[in-house]
Amino acid sequence: MRQVVLLTHPIHADAMRLIRAVAELKILSKPTEAELLREITTAAALVVRMPISAEAVRAGKRLRVVARHGVGLDYIPVDVCTELGIPVTFTPDANTESVAEHVIGCMIALAHGFAPADRAVRQGNWAWRDKNIGCDLFSRALGIIGLGRIGLRVAEIATLAFRMNVRGYDPYLSSDVFASRDVICAPLDELLSKSDFVTIHVPLTPETKHLLNSVRIGSIKRGSFLINAARGDLIETEALAKALSSHHLAGAALDVLEDEPPKPDNALVGLENVLITPHSAALTAEAMYRMGMTAAEDIVRVLRGEAPINIANRPMQAGSRIG
Repeated sequence: MRQVVLLTHPIHADAMRLIRAVAELKILSKPTEAELLREITTAAALVVRMPISAEAVRAGKRLRVVARHGVGLDYIPVDVCTELGIPVTFTPDANTESVAEHVIGCMIALAHGFAPADRAVRQGNWAWRDKNIGCDLFSRALGIIGLGRIGLRVAEIATLAFRMNVRGYDPYLSSDVFASRDVICAPLDELLSKSDFVTIHVPLTPETKHLLNSVRIGSIKRGSFLINAARGDLIETEALAKALSSHHLAGAALDVLEDEPPKPDNALVGLENVLITPHSAALTAEAMYRMGMTAAEDIVRVLRGEAPINIANRPMQAGSRIG
């Protein structure tokens, strides 16, 4: 009997073909917790593109691997998987370029007013151009919170393409890393107060939830722009909305929100100086291929009794379900 690989959502066709060569592939008919609980009991592997609960993992009595289609491990109860001896894999390099390009694109769009200009023209207001003057990115100050793969790539593009003066905040990096990328190592408060653009690239953990709260948002340089393509919960929604409404912040580009999709009363949705995209920064053809294939290749390794390459936890000793 062939083992079952369960997908919360479809992935790249080539990746699904790779899985079908060694296992039966199932895709949830509805990406809900209830549907996942019904289907996971027969699965040997699970590919995750939505948050899943500890209950769902515990219900997967046959699970041998949980694969994150992406980078953010906050979607998976990794501690529970580790406790149960289930390896968790992820795709650490798959979406770096795509998200970094999205962030740079957002910076350009904010600086040049692409979104409000487009809306004005569609509404017959060509004269919008006479009262709304943008700014160049060239030689501006950029603050990057979190210098992992994506943050470092953003720094590289900003430095080489626009000669931006880049400050970075990351307490886990050595000064040598900052120096090698021409990034000024700065405390968070200094970064916020001196940057014309601020972009955040840290994982969501209990420590980073609302990292940008009302106090820190209030300390951001007046007239600056904020970009978030990481996780919505990193920024306090109400505080951000107030800063944008008062024009303390000139604008924000948000690929992620605290509530996805946004609720009707989300104050950010109605603001003219906010550019919102539907958590799609990593959804390019190239990134989808890389994420799908990386996840599928590790699943195939585990189903064949081999160790995965891109493992986020280490349940490989006693009790591991590999093999």
